[in-house]
Order: sequence, then C-alpha cells, then structure tokens
Amino acid sequence: MNNYEQAQELARLHFLRYDHRALIHRCGVREMGRYLVFPFLGAMTRIEKDTGYITSSFDDFKTCWPADFSEAMSVYDWLCDQNPGAQASGEYGPVSALSGVYTSGGGLPMSAGKLPKSIEENPEQFRQVMTALGGKPHPLGDMGYVLDIFPGLPMALKFYYSDEDFPAELRLLWDSHMLDFVRYETIYYIAGVLLRRVRQGLAS
Repeated sequence: MNNYEQAQELARLHFLRYDHRALIHRCGVREMGRYLVFPFLGAMTRIEKDTGYITSSFDDFKTCWPADFSEAMSVYDWLCDQNPGAQASGEYGPVSALSGVYTSGGGLPMSAGKLPKSIEENPEQFRQVMTALGGKPHPLGDMGYVLDIFPGLPMALKFYYSDEDFPAELRLLWDSHMLDFVRYETIYYIAGVLLRRVRQGLAS
C-alpha cells in the first residue's frame, strides 16, 4: 500500500467513527438506504455508511465509478472536518487570498495545462460542459461560471481568451470561507477533480 492509499484508508476509517445523523444535519446530504448521497462537482456521489466506500455517477448510478484519491479525500474532508456552522460568503478569489493562508508567489501551482487552449478552440462545448456540471453563467472574465463543489459550497471559474500579449487563461476562484469547509490541501484535490471533468467533457 503506497502513501496515497494509506492516507485514503485512514480517511475512510476516520469517516466510520462519525455519527451519520450529525453529518446529514451538518452537511445537507440525503440518506438513501445504506448510503449518504450528495452532488459533488456535477456528479451524484454516495458513500456507504457501513464501509465508507465512495462511488459517483452521471446517470443516477446506472453506471458509476469508485472514487480515486482526489475524489475520496475531498469527500471525506468535507463531510468530517468542516467547521460547525460553516457558511459560504459568495465572494470569490484565488487560493492565496483565503483568510489564514500565508504564501509567497501565490501559493502552490494550480496549472490547467493545455485546457485553456482547448476551451478557446471549443467555447460552445465548454459552455455545454459547464452546464452539465451544474455551472451557472456569471460575469467574470470573457466567460465565467459559478458552480457548487458540494451542497452549500460554491466556487467560480473565470476564462480569458488569448490576445496579442497573453495566452488563454483559466482561473479557479474559491469562496472566501473555503477553509471553513475543507483544509488547505484539499482545495488542490478539488481543483484536480474539476479540471479532469472539464477535460473529459471537452474530449467527449
């Protein structure tokens, strides 16, 4: 078992120690039989109460996939470790601007790679992908969207087309109360999940 697998297993065991009724009340998830069910970045996600294993689906669980490391750690952290009474502010900024974060050079790199170029070449498909993920148009950049990471926890995307001086750019913006919901490192797991889903949508 490698370090990632060990961390995911410890998080699963951490979840199993929680009172599921408290999680339902605090996080706004639904109880459906042996599962807790909730949306996560456009996919319906469920966690088995007795085992802590997580699966997600885009078609009401007709087909589904098991959570990978980034998906699982995002879910476990949000469910188990958010502050009591956490409330989103609806104000968005870069990760380096979050209250309590002290970084030099803007924080850890969060690269979208070739994705901005793909968006620029396929803007209508990008709009369709964002709509499928539950995104709502928002006046940010040349194309902007707000979407829910989890129930009650929104984030924003801001896209700029290239010009003669700068390449196309995609920025991920986070609610100013983000760290009331998840830990700092979890933001990068969430970002990775979102960027992957956008890439997959553009490639389909």
